[in-house]
Amino acid sequence: MFRLLLIIIVLVVGYDAVVHQGGYTRDAWNSIVRLTGSSVEGARELGERARD
Repeated sequence: MFRLLLIIIVLVVGYDAVVHQGGYTRDAWNSIVRLTGSSVEGARELGERARD
């Protein structure tokens, strides 16, 4: 099952790279990075409030 999912992901990313020059993959990656950054910032603020 995992191999099938991995093959599908590789095909989708490859298609995006060839047809759209990686635009959708780049946008998705940037969204993940922003989401992770905001989560880290929120956890950092929560930790600072807990110490006070």
